[in-house]
Amino acid sequence: MKFISVTGLLALALVAAACAIAEGPREKLARSSFEFNEGLRWGRYNDVLPAVDAAAMSHFMDMHQGWGQDIRISSAEIIQTTYDEKAKKAVLHVQWVWYRNKEMVVYETVTVQNWEYRDGRWWMMAESHQSGQAF
Repeated sequence: MKFISVTGLLALALVAAACAIAEGPREKLARSSFEFNEGLRWGRYNDVLPAVDAAAMSHFMDMHQGWGQDIRISSAEIIQTTYDEKAKKAVLHVQWVWYRNKEMVVYETVTVQNWEYRDGRWWMMAESHQSGQAF
């Protein structure tokens, strides 16, 4: 019969405790915004749209018209995040590398996304074009 050392048990207990710690707003923002933009990149709108605030939905849909048909996204990268812990708001700058199927010219675009933490989750409140070729 093998015995686990006290150190091994302590390490196991610490790992279990770390897993049990609740995810805070900042960690939720990192996860939510990554999943949102990766979902958008790959056209998983069923996963993306529930995170868009209702007031922003029309503009969001107009901005992403043609994605998945005429426009293909090569990469999406969150290049800057400004987080206001007190207000529970964040501004993200996302760099998109993309092309139109007809042109096969690669473009880079940076958008700004405004996020707000409400009811225990993050909502994408607004998105606007900052620089580069418009979609």
